[in-house]
Amino acid sequence: MIAAGIFILLFLLLASMLKRRAWISVILFFISMALTILLFLHHATETLDLNF
Repeated sequence: MIAAGIFILLFLLLASMLKRRAWISVILFFISMALTILLFLHHATETLDLNF
């Protein structure tokens, strides 16, 4: 669900860049970058239940 939202934000970022809307592009870029970092941190800090 969160990944789908990130992809939609990236698509909206592309659309706003093609329409040359500078401020909207900057805002969407930072929002999508922050959500991508949060998603990475969520998955990178999960514990793995490995049995050795």
